Amino acid sequence: MSQDLTTLKQLIAGSYGSEDKKFGGHALDSGRARESLVEAGKQEVGFQEFLDLHSAYLADNGMPQSHIVKQLERVKDISFYFSFD
Repeated sequence: MSQDLTTLKQLIAGSYGSEDKKFGGHALDSGRARESLVEAGKQEVGFQEFLDLHSAYLADNGMPQSHIVKQLERVKDISFYFSFD
């Protein structure tokens, strides 16, 4: 990862609830999740690297492995990137 991923990392962080660290749980979280996909494309970040950035964010915030696994499933689910109906 030689490119500057600061913006992408900030968008990934913003895709999670501030307290519960659940991915895409609120409308603002989903909006940032969409923006993170666009930024990942601009930075030519691959899918596995994208997942690794999410995993690192959660681990850096003290989340247990069981929570990380659940959240990565949500990251992989495209429905979390859309606005709530």
